[in-house]
Formats: sequence, structure tokens, C-alpha cells
Amino acid sequence: MDAHALYPPFSPPEGLRRIGAGAGAGAGADEIERLERNQGSMPAVTLNDVAIAAGVSVGTASRAMTGRGRVSLETILHVRAVASGLGYKPNVIGQALRRGSSNTVGMVVPHIENPFFAELIRAVESGLHEKGYQLIVADSHASTEAEEQRLGLLLARQVDGILVVPACYGQSAAAIAATAGEVPLVQLDRRAGEDTADYVGVDNRAGMTLIAEHLAAQGVRTVQFVGGDDATTPGTERAEAFQETAGAVGLDLVGSYRHQFTYETGTQAMSIQDPIPDAIVCGDDLIALGAYGQLRREGVDVPRQTKVTGFDGTVLSTIVEPSLTTIKQPLEQISSAAIEALVHRIHGDIPSIFVNKQFKPRLQVGGTTALLPGNSADPCDE
Repeated sequence: MDAHALYPPFSPPEGLRRIGAGAGAGAGADEIERLERNQGSMPAVTLNDVAIAAGVSVGTASRAMTGRGRVSLETILHVRAVASGLGYKPNVIGQALRRGSSNTVGMVVPHIENPFFAELIRAVESGLHEKGYQLIVADSHASTEAEEQRLGLLLARQVDGILVVPACYGQSAAAIAATAGEVPLVQLDRRAGEDTADYVGVDNRAGMTLIAEHLAAQGVRTVQFVGGDDATTPGTERAEAFQETAGAVGLDLVGSYRHQFTYETGTQAMSIQDPIPDAIVCGDDLIALGAYGQLRREGVDVPRQTKVTGFDGTVLSTIVEPSLTTIKQPLEQISSAAIEALVHRIHGDIPSIFVNKQFKPRLQVGGTTALLPGNSADPCDE
């Protein structure tokens, strides 16, 4: 079948947009694009340009250009014709890397400025370095469209494998599953969907159980939950787990506010909260610090009038005063297990089923839930 029977005649669009250009672009995407540029004074055409002009995803364009993976002959002919018309030239580094290992691993995170992801990147980079791999990091800005583009660009960069923290449950699944069909891939911290790819993360239920039991032991009775929404698996799992475990230990869940895993979510939740419950349980440390900051601005004494807890155990939890009670994620274990799973796949050791590892976290008690003199941990003593 003629490719033009499926696709309209090609004409290069004006002002082709490049991933990594402009404010807010991820540093990893910038590096990938730089490696794709030709020599000369004029900006070279990138794989992303070809994908836009051909009306396909970056991943599809990459598969069409390399001839690897599931892509129809019609699409291959169409994409290559568009690439030729634009004057696209695959990067010479990528061509060389096809003959062997590049000793590089790509990593895509939703918010590189989030302290948790920054610490996760640091742990991953250290572990990969010990095994002789270099890390390329890209920021999806929690956008599934940008995430797919970043994944495609990493494929074009010919990385040996990819670690990804999915931007969104469900909507990220197709792109991540397709990428996992092209190169070894492991999901970290979040899942994109069921049976999508290998996964390594924390046991969110165990973490929320530790928080509920700790608060009950402190004599807390009423609690509000403030967390992420259902766009991500941590948002869903932590909310559901706390709701279930709170009731089991005798806590009364009097309210729930869920939006994004941001500082602003915490401040917004406290701005509309009245009356203040005995404790505010937050889905991560950023939310907890936002809630704590707003409570202080409103003159609420933490921990005397209410207690605040977080989740993740980032460095932020220790630099505030009082320090934040939180759930400490075992990042070294998580990153090591993810790297091990990835390297096994890189070396051709393919498991019969997807890897699914969850590590138990630990409770890190800080001053935001301190049992002060005059308070009783036993409600029966009151």
C-alpha cells in the first residue's frame, strides 16, 4: 500500500517546535537535542521535528527510523519520506551506539525540582555509576505529552535502558508500555498501569499504617487527610490506605482534601479547614510543609493544638523547626533494586513476569507530633 494513501502530502510546517527549547524545559531533553544537532550554523532538524511533521509520536518516529519494534511498513515509508524532506540526519553517536552498549541510562521524572525526586535521582546516579553507567535525566513536568516526547528522545539517544516515574496513572501506560517494548524499562515510585512494565517502589499501605498507629498512640482522635489525587498511584494508595487503617486504630477521619503533591495543596487545605482536628496527615513532605506553614501563619500551635505528618522523609523534614514526623522511604534499597532489574534486562535476563517489588518504609518521628508534658498517650487516662 502506498504510504500517501494513509497520510496527506507532506509540507514542512512553519516554526517547528523543539523539545528542550525555551523556558521550563528539562535539562535532559536539552542534552538529548544537542546530541541530535548537525554541524553548521543553522539549527538541525530533530527527531521531534520529524514526528510533528509526520503526525506521529516521537516513539513511533524513532521506531520508523530505526526499523525496530512494532510499526507498519506504510508508517516507516511515510516517516522516512518526511525525514528526508526535512533534511533530517540521525545523530552519529546514535549510529555508533547501535553497534554496542552506550553505557547510558535515561531517567524521566515528573518534577525534577521536587526534593523527593532530586534525592531519588541522586541515589540512582550513584548506583548506576558503580555499575559503569552514566545517567541522562529528563523532566516531563507531569505532562503525559512531554513524557512521551522525552521517552522518544531517549530512545533516539540509544540509551541502554530507562527508569521512569510515570506522570499519570492510565494516561502514561501506552507510551511506557511501547517504550518498554523497545528498550529495558523499570518504573520507579509510581505505576502507569497494570502489567505495563517492571515496577519498584515503597509499600504505601505499610507507611500509612505506621502513621495511623503512631497518632493513635499519641492520643489523637480526629484527623484530616491532605494528599495527592487519583492521577498517580501514590495519591490513590496513600489515601485509601489511611482511610482504612485510621478506622482500624480508632481514629475519626473528619475530612479529606486531595489535589497535587505540592506545597500549595497543603496551604490551600489549611486555609479552608475549620475547626482544626487533632492531626493533619499529609500525602508527602511538600504538602505537610505547606500545611504546617499555613497553620503557623494562622497562629495554630504545632504540635500543641494539632499534629502534622508527612511522607517520603526528604531533607526538608529535618531542616524545619520543629522537625517533621514523616515516613522515610528506603531510597537506597529502591534504587538498587530498580537498577538490578534494569541491568538484568539489559544483559538479556528477561523474567517470565514483570518485576513488582515494594519496600517497607520506617517511621521518622519529629517534633510536629511530639507528646508534650501534660498530654496522655492513653485516652482512658483523660
